[in-house]
Parts: sequence; C-alpha cells; structure tokens
Amino acid sequence: MATQSVLFDGYRKILVATDFSPPSEAALRQAAWVARQGQAKLVLAHVLPSMRQAVLAASREARKDLFYGSGELFQHEVRQESEARLRQNIEPLRQGGVDVSCEVLIGTPFLEITYAVQKEGYDLVMTGTRGLGAFEQLFVGSTAQRLIRKCPAAVWVVKSEHADPPKVVLAATDLSEVSRKAVWQGYWVAQQAQAEFHLLHVIDAQDVPEGALDNIPPGGSLVERIEAEARKRFDEFVASLGIGSDRLHTHLEWGTPWEEIRTLARQRQVDLIALGTVGRSGIRGVLLGNTAEKVLNACDCSLLTVKPDDFVSPIDPPFWPLHPESTPAAP
Repeated sequence: MATQSVLFDGYRKILVATDFSPPSEAALRQAAWVARQGQAKLVLAHVLPSMRQAVLAASREARKDLFYGSGELFQHEVRQESEARLRQNIEPLRQGGVDVSCEVLIGTPFLEITYAVQKEGYDLVMTGTRGLGAFEQLFVGSTAQRLIRKCPAAVWVVKSEHADPPKVVLAATDLSEVSRKAVWQGYWVAQQAQAEFHLLHVIDAQDVPEGALDNIPPGGSLVERIEAEARKRFDEFVASLGIGSDRLHTHLEWGTPWEEIRTLARQRQVDLIALGTVGRSGIRGVLLGNTAEKVLNACDCSLLTVKPDDFVSPIDPPFWPLHPESTPAAP
C-alpha cells in the first residue's frame, strides 16, 4: 500500500447504500478497497420501501401482527429477505479481512442514509448511480444528487465502469477551504492507488484584481493581468497544500468550471473527480444545480464530493429511534 498523506489519513466509518443493482455492486467493490486502505469500518445498508409499501407487500399474518399484535412478525418478515441478501454480499468481504456489517432501514433512501450519518457519524457515504435522464434529473432528482446536497458526510458516487482502484484522479479547486479538503482527500485516494493526480483551477470573477482596468501595464491586456493574478493565487494555494510539486500536475484554465472539469477529465481519462460542494435545496437548487451536480451528470467518471466544516444539513434528525441496530455479520 502506498504511503498515506499526513494531511488526510483516511476514512474511519464508511456507509455503502445498496439496492442490489449492478451500480450498487460496483459501489460496494470500490468501498471495500477504500476500507482496506485505511482500516475503516464498513456498513452495507439497504433501504426498504416506505412503510405503506412494506405493509402492502407483507403477508396477511404479518399485517395482522402489525395492527393488532406486537409488530415483531411484521418487522421480521419485511427485513428477512434483505438481511439474507446483505449477509450474502458481506461474507466474502469478512473473509477478506474487512470489518463489515449490514443494516436494513425503512423509508426514503436519501433521508434514511442522511439520518444514519447523523446518528452514527459516518465520514463517507458511497453509492452507485443509475444515470437518470435529463428530464428525470430535473423533476425527480436521484438519491446521489440529494445526498450531495444534503448529507453532511463526504459522498462518493461510483460509476460502474470506474469501480476498480483509480488510475487517474482529478481534484478541482476554487481556492476555498472546502476545496482544500477535497484536494487532500482526492490526493489520499491517489496515493493509495498509486494513481496520477491532477489539480485544476478555473479562472472566474474572484481572480479579477480590484482596480484591474486602472492598472494595466503599457502593452499589456486585462486578460493577461487577470491570468497573472490567478496564477499567483493558484501557486500560493498549491504551495500551502503540503504536497510535493513533483507529485501533482496542475492546470489553470479559463471557462465555466463544470465544463472545464469535464474537458480535462475526458482528455486525461480520469477515473475519479474530487471537489468541494455546498448543499442547496428548493427550487433554485433543482433548476440551477451546482458544479458538483453538473459534473455528476456530465462526466462518465466517479465523483467524490466534500462538505465544508460548518455545513449543516437541512434535514433535521428524527426525534425517535427509527433505525434498528446494525445487523451483526453472520458468525
């Protein structure tokens, strides 16, 4: 295993969401690799349908038990099949030395996953994605998109064709503190995989120096002035990371951030993109999205998103125990 970064030394508790689909299987395979690198605890979770759907799917005896009995038979029946499939998935990982358990939740997937993070303190959530079409993304949204917006943990969305240890990692920065966190986490992943590591900054309005129009040198141009200022700030940011310059490839580009990220990812055949994000909710978030969501939709590679230290999820944790204890791994 490659030497760990002193700036970020790995994840400690990883939650993997599964619906037993091929994308979920890819996410579990990637998560097992990540867990091995940092000796992390791994929990595989399946979210059952809403209570109403679970009731409709239950047997007559289980429904009677729910309404007129203790409810134990109902709980056992709706969880039994999922628990069996979860144990089947985690057994090979246990035999391979991964500290892994499983859990069954009931409700809306992104809500239950967020509740679990709030309760158990997971520092990474990993999930596969089905790649919804543009119309569905606009009006429905995916579990992955909602987790990017609202889950307080880092979220790693795994694309099926990039489920193996990455060979090329790209981190994008706007020079903010949250992007610094994303760079460190992306760099840690690259170290573990012995992958190429690229760092991109896209020039935008914050790189325009105050009074730029009044201080253009003779024979110079505004574009040159802005680019020089951007290069200076980018170089200072890179120097502050504590990463040797021989270990990363830097890129400074003009344009729209998500488009430049997509372009560089295609050129370099990137497997994983890491970037900071600020969650959005409501109509503005749905219609405009943010850079992370646009990258998720536009790029074929996996995406690791990191929240600011002061991020507060708009989802309030429940006031009653909705979540069962983790199902212990089969002896």
